[in-house]
Amino acid sequence: MSAKASRADKLQSTVIISNRFSERRSQDVAHSTEESSAEPLEAGSMVGRYLTLSRIGVGGMGVVYRAHDTKLNRTVALKVLPPRLCKFPEYLKRFRTEAQAQARLNSPYIVTLYELMAHPVGEILVLEYVEGETLENRLRHYGPLSLPEAVRIFEQTLRGVEHIHQMGVVHRDLKPSNIFITHDGQVKLMDFGIARLMDNHDSSQNDTMVGTLLYISPEQINGRETDCRSDVYTLGISLFEAVTGRLPFERRSDYALMHAHVQENPPSPKEFQRRLPPELEWVILKAIEKDPNRRFQSVAEFRTALLELGIVNRRQSAAGNALSEMRQSWSHHEKKAEHRIWGGIWTDLSLATTALLLVVTLGIFPTQKPSTENMMANTAHMKKVVRQKSVMVNTRQMSTMASNDRNTKTQAAKQSKDKFASLRDAWGG
Repeated sequence: MSAKASRADKLQSTVIISNRFSERRSQDVAHSTEESSAEPLEAGSMVGRYLTLSRIGVGGMGVVYRAHDTKLNRTVALKVLPPRLCKFPEYLKRFRTEAQAQARLNSPYIVTLYELMAHPVGEILVLEYVEGETLENRLRHYGPLSLPEAVRIFEQTLRGVEHIHQMGVVHRDLKPSNIFITHDGQVKLMDFGIARLMDNHDSSQNDTMVGTLLYISPEQINGRETDCRSDVYTLGISLFEAVTGRLPFERRSDYALMHAHVQENPPSPKEFQRRLPPELEWVILKAIEKDPNRRFQSVAEFRTALLELGIVNRRQSAAGNALSEMRQSWSHHEKKAEHRIWGGIWTDLSLATTALLLVVTLGIFPTQKPSTENMMANTAHMKKVVRQKSVMVNTRQMSTMASNDRNTKTQAAKQSKDKFASLRDAWGG
């Protein structure tokens, strides 16, 4: 590994520096080379009911493995603090504080903690296993995010951080390597190794600098007490990197980097991404203000400002997969449906009125559909009526014919009588 790559990895790692802890941390670094080859767990080994499958990665607070829960038949992640670190009370205390902080949380945007267990291989956190990649890996492989993608990821991140703060926890290390993105695009926040419980006023933590130098807030560098606005700063630095492909402060030494965070004004993100909207530039620069009082005072404010840009809505309108856009769409369809319903009602009323007028005017009244028996009875009745009418017609015809015959005979008799009378008159009789 080159010196440049080694230094880059060092800057990406979390540091813990205090008056008491700096010496022990340096001792741990001195021994890390000779002990790094020692694996706390090997593939195929059992830890309680968990079968170790493979190693996922190594962090500042332990080694992470993929394992199988033989009792519940599910895949989990095991975060192991090895015995060589368990002998340092500060590491052990922070590891247990991490478990306490994560145990408070229950959000779809945060990796779930299942269990804290002690084992001869070290202290172990049993965590939810998720598949995907970190935001750091995505930026490294594909470069800066598109604006819709960046807003979508950080909108979810801010939702998760809002829950963290509501539960009285400050993460203090929200860098891209701790923002995990699953294969289906779900954000999962992880690694609460240096999280602070806001209701735990431990004076031993004063004058202690914790965080990652590339993303650390000025108050963390100065060892002052941190709150939710420290997470706002770190997320602002991460958002700057996500949309530009670089960090606002990149220096040759750790001291110069810390000095930049505390004293130097950040460059405009538009210097590195000219297509960046001025509104998004303003959101990023406000989040990374030196003075915590000039930043967003909560991640809820940060998220609101991000959504008001309208970038997420445009993307969701095209993709059809965003809740806010779905709500707007449903509202629009409901209004159109309401119009259609009222229009249909008026049409039906008009038709019903017209039909009623026809019924009243023509005397046509609908009846129920006749049964078979009724139809047969009606048919028989009709035949009877027809026969009666036929008989009446025949009777009338016969009467007419008889009357005609009588009239004919009478006329013939009169004619015959008149004929003989003429003859008698002619013969003188």
